[in-house]
Amino acid sequence: MMPRRKLLLASLSSFAILIFIVFISFSIRLNFSLTTSLTNTILLQQALQINSQFTLLIGIFTRPGNFDRRHFLRLVYGIQSTPIARIDVKFIFCNITNSEQRTFVALEILRFNDIIVLNCSENMNSGKTYTYFSTLPQILPTRYDYVMKADDDVYLRLAPLASSLQSLPRVDLYYGFVIPCPSMNPFVHYMSGMGFVLSWDLVEWIRRSNIPANNTYGPEDKLVGQWLNSGNKAKNRFSNKPKMYDYPGTNGRCSHELIPNTIAVHRLKKWEQWINVLRFFNVTKQLQPSSLYSISFD
Repeated sequence: MMPRRKLLLASLSSFAILIFIVFISFSIRLNFSLTTSLTNTILLQQALQINSQFTLLIGIFTRPGNFDRRHFLRLVYGIQSTPIARIDVKFIFCNITNSEQRTFVALEILRFNDIIVLNCSENMNSGKTYTYFSTLPQILPTRYDYVMKADDDVYLRLAPLASSLQSLPRVDLYYGFVIPCPSMNPFVHYMSGMGFVLSWDLVEWIRRSNIPANNTYGPEDKLVGQWLNSGNKAKNRFSNKPKMYDYPGTNGRCSHELIPNTIAVHRLKKWEQWINVLRFFNVTKQLQPSSLYSISFD
């Protein structure tokens, strides 16, 4: 009996060792699999973050009576798109005081739904910019990653604009064309009103801070820079020269010839200037031949 008992115990011991080895092996493989899976998940999340779509609101400052300009800009921006950002373009002006304009603007809103009417009197240097930024957090149904203020005499190329913003911080951001014209230092002075971008947290700060609220009268683009400096805000500042500039020959050192990688061209006051810009960037290249029309650009 003893040899059989010893043999049985030896067999059980060997089986236990085998089970232990299998368990250890499975645990190692499981841990490796989990670690690999976690690593792959982190890498995937990082890749998605890099390539993720962000949101941008472009508020174009205009006046209620500028119907022709708004309709033209709807064409200009309506044919542009980019896969890396959701960009909404809105037209911004103050309270309407003309009954005729009320009717026309109401029709525009019904048709396009791209107008924001601020509770202010129409002005250039008496608080419109402050009202714009401070009002947005109250009235928008959702937040944006970035908010832009732009003039209605600037041509923005949305795809290059989005590409230039894609890798930038989503917080504490102040982006544009630094003034004075020769400067390349975005931490001195301020960004031109042709078109500058703030991250959403700065828009919310403008809404709740007393610094902007107590300093709303004067050159408004300059005031924005003063607000941010006084509040120790906008640690992330980017000036996108020479890709943003004034139309050739219109403003000394802020102007230069049209270039292929343009993001913004400012001071387009005349229709021929607009036409020159649109032809330079060949914006009608996607127009397909049709028996319904015959258009030649030669």
